[in-house]
Amino acid sequence: MNDTPILSQADFVRRLSSLCSRGALGGIPRDENDQHILMKSAVLMIGEPGPYNEQEINERLQAWITQVCPIQRFDRVTLRRWLVDSGYLERSRDGSGYQRTQPGPRPQFFDPAIDQVDVPAVVQAAREEVARRKQAYLEKSKGD
Repeated sequence: MNDTPILSQADFVRRLSSLCSRGALGGIPRDENDQHILMKSAVLMIGEPGPYNEQEINERLQAWITQVCPIQRFDRVTLRRWLVDSGYLERSRDGSGYQRTQPGPRPQFFDPAIDQVDVPAVVQAAREEVARRKQAYLEKSKGD
């Protein structure tokens, strides 16, 4: 019996925004749920299940690192290995190809609606909100 509640699309967006909107993370989060949120967001950016060759998968993962959630000392190769080790990606026996696992290693954790999230747009909107709040705070501070 699994006591872990299903993560709703709204909670996924909220947590992803919190994790990735303020710049590079110092490392992989300690919280296992946060780790899975990051991994799920990375595979969402990959797109269709595949198959993909190594160059194609690296390009998509690099886009996640640069557009969504940079993590210090974390490159596309490390991300790819993390996704394979965690069961989000499968690697072919000869190592030449990759594909997303369907439905992924934790289907009971994620609401299926999460698959429709535009990950870069969510993080960009969160970054814009952080910048807006910062600007409002600075302007308020000038007036005091």
